[in-house]
Amino acid sequence: MLSSFKHHLSRVIGSKPLPLLGSFLMGLVLLTPLTANRVLASEWRELAQKTVDYKAEVDKVKLGRKEQNLASIKLRCDQGTVNLKQIELFMSDGESKKVDNLGVLTKGLSSRAITVPKSEGHLERIELAYDSVGSQALGLAGVAKKGKITVLGKEKASDKEQASDKD
Repeated sequence: MLSSFKHHLSRVIGSKPLPLLGSFLMGLVLLTPLTANRVLASEWRELAQKTVDYKAEVDKVKLGRKEQNLASIKLRCDQGTVNLKQIELFMSDGESKKVDNLGVLTKGLSSRAITVPKSEGHLERIELAYDSVGSQALGLAGVAKKGKITVLGKEKASDKEQASDKD
């Protein structure tokens, strides 16, 4: 059966359409990076990592110039158990957004996505109020490790992407 398929394929392709097939494959290879960039633009990317103490604390994450064009953020727990009390987003134009009661995250879990306010300004900093579940004694015994979280951000779609999405 395989040999008959090969024979049929060689009759269909012949010697002349092969350059056409090569041109098609080359075009496909050249277009792949263009579509890959679009997928990567909507991916979550790491903004910061924080170690969460056993006592209640507030950490500030200042964003660099490249990290300020965000549509949403979320937190991922990489170690331990973290009690997320509050997240506050501060914009450059003075606007802020406060989100309370985000719950408890254990290793491997992420918070829900938090939408960045649509304002004239850009996201300047994030303040995180949280604590790690456990105690220093349990940490020394190896029972409960301090929490570690990663702050993730998703960029706003560019004007070109939004226009092509509407087509």
